[in-house]
Amino acid sequence: MDNSQLANLHDLEEQFDVEVARELVTAYLEDTDTVLDQMQVAIVDRDAAALKSVAHMLKGASRIITAKKLEHSASELEELTASANWLLAETQYENLKQVFDQTIDYLRLYLK
Repeated sequence: MDNSQLANLHDLEEQFDVEVARELVTAYLEDTDTVLDQMQVAIVDRDAAALKSVAHMLKGASRIITAKKLEHSASELEELTASANWLLAETQYENLKQVFDQTIDYLRLYLK
Protein backbone atom coordinates (compact mmCIF):
# COMPACT_ATOMS: atom_id res chain seq x y z
CA MET A 1 0.00 0.00 0.00
CA ASP A 2 1.15 3.50 -0.82
CA ASN A 3 1.70 5.27 2.50
CA SER A 4 0.09 8.46 1.19
CA GLN A 5 -3.18 6.50 1.35
CA LEU A 6 -2.63 6.23 5.11
CA ALA A 7 -1.83 9.93 5.56
CA ASN A 8 -0.81 12.48 2.96
CA LEU A 9 1.87 14.13 5.05
CA HIS A 10 3.19 16.10 2.09
CA ASP A 11 -0.18 17.86 1.88
CA LEU A 12 -0.17 18.39 5.64
CA GLU A 13 3.29 20.00 5.43
CA GLU A 14 2.14 22.21 2.55
CA GLN A 15 -1.01 23.24 4.40
CA PHE A 16 0.94 24.27 7.50
CA ASP A 17 4.71 23.77 7.53
CA VAL A 18 6.98 20.91 8.55
CA GLU A 19 7.25 21.96 12.20
CA VAL A 20 3.49 22.41 12.66
CA ALA A 21 2.79 19.18 10.75
CA ARG A 22 5.09 17.30 13.12
CA GLU A 23 3.38 18.92 16.14
CA LEU A 24 -0.04 17.89 14.78
CA VAL A 25 1.10 14.32 14.23
CA THR A 26 2.60 14.17 17.73
CA ALA A 27 -0.65 15.48 19.25
CA TYR A 28 -2.64 13.01 17.14
CA LEU A 29 -0.60 10.08 18.45
CA GLU A 30 -1.14 11.25 22.03
CA ASP A 31 -4.86 11.98 21.57
CA THR A 32 -5.63 8.65 19.88
CA ASP A 33 -3.51 6.47 22.15
CA THR A 34 -6.51 4.90 23.93
CA VAL A 35 -9.05 5.07 21.07
CA LEU A 36 -9.02 1.35 20.28
CA ASP A 37 -9.46 0.43 23.94
CA GLN A 38 -12.35 2.88 24.27
CA MET A 39 -14.01 1.45 21.16
CA GLN A 40 -13.55 -2.12 22.38
CA VAL A 41 -15.17 -1.29 25.73
CA ALA A 42 -18.07 0.50 24.00
CA ILE A 43 -18.66 -2.52 21.75
CA VAL A 44 -18.50 -5.02 24.62
CA ASP A 45 -20.85 -2.81 26.67
CA ARG A 46 -23.12 -2.26 23.64
CA ASP A 47 -22.82 1.47 24.33
CA ALA A 48 -23.73 3.09 21.01
CA ALA A 49 -23.36 6.64 22.35
CA ALA A 50 -19.81 6.01 23.59
CA LEU A 51 -18.82 4.24 20.38
CA LYS A 52 -20.27 7.04 18.26
CA SER A 53 -18.42 9.66 20.31
CA VAL A 54 -15.03 7.93 20.05
CA ALA A 55 -15.47 7.16 16.34
CA HIS A 56 -16.47 10.78 15.70
CA MET A 57 -13.40 12.08 17.54
CA LEU A 58 -11.13 9.74 15.58
CA LYS A 59 -12.77 10.75 12.31
CA GLY A 60 -12.19 14.45 12.97
CA ALA A 61 -8.64 14.03 14.24
CA SER A 62 -7.78 11.83 11.26
CA ARG A 63 -9.19 14.43 8.86
CA ILE A 64 -6.89 17.09 10.34
CA ILE A 65 -3.74 15.05 9.71
CA THR A 66 -4.93 13.89 6.24
CA ALA A 67 -5.37 10.24 7.28
CA LYS A 68 -8.20 9.69 4.79
CA LYS A 69 -8.42 5.91 5.00
CA LEU A 70 -8.69 5.97 8.78
CA GLU A 71 -11.11 8.90 8.62
CA HIS A 72 -13.32 6.83 6.31
CA SER A 73 -13.17 3.75 8.58
CA ALA A 74 -14.06 5.81 11.64
CA SER A 75 -16.92 7.43 9.73
CA GLU A 76 -18.30 4.03 8.75
CA LEU A 77 -18.13 2.84 12.36
CA GLU A 78 -19.80 6.03 13.57
CA GLU A 79 -22.65 5.53 11.08
CA LEU A 80 -23.12 1.92 12.22
CA THR A 81 -23.94 3.05 15.75
CA ALA A 82 -27.35 4.27 14.57
CA SER A 83 -28.43 0.76 13.57
CA ALA A 84 -27.11 -0.97 16.71
CA ASN A 85 -25.92 -3.83 14.49
CA TRP A 86 -23.21 -4.98 16.87
CA LEU A 87 -21.98 -7.85 14.72
CA LEU A 88 -21.34 -5.45 11.85
CA ALA A 89 -19.83 -2.94 14.29
CA GLU A 90 -17.39 -5.59 15.54
CA THR A 91 -16.37 -6.40 11.97
CA GLN A 92 -15.90 -2.72 11.13
CA TYR A 93 -13.91 -2.26 14.34
CA GLU A 94 -11.53 -5.05 13.26
CA ASN A 95 -11.11 -3.37 9.86
CA LEU A 96 -10.56 0.01 11.50
CA LYS A 97 -8.03 -1.51 13.90
CA GLN A 98 -5.86 -2.72 11.00
CA VAL A 99 -5.93 0.67 9.30
CA PHE A 100 -5.31 2.40 12.63
CA ASP A 101 -2.25 0.25 13.38
CA GLN A 102 -0.81 0.83 9.89
CA THR A 103 -1.44 4.57 10.14
CA ILE A 104 0.11 4.84 13.61
CA ASP A 105 3.23 2.94 12.44
CA TYR A 106 3.53 5.26 9.43
CA LEU A 107 3.12 8.39 11.58
CA ARG A 108 5.75 7.18 14.05
CA LEU A 109 8.18 6.64 11.18
CA TYR A 110 7.43 10.15 9.95
CA LEU A 111 8.44 11.59 13.32
CA LYS A 112 11.81 9.77 13.42
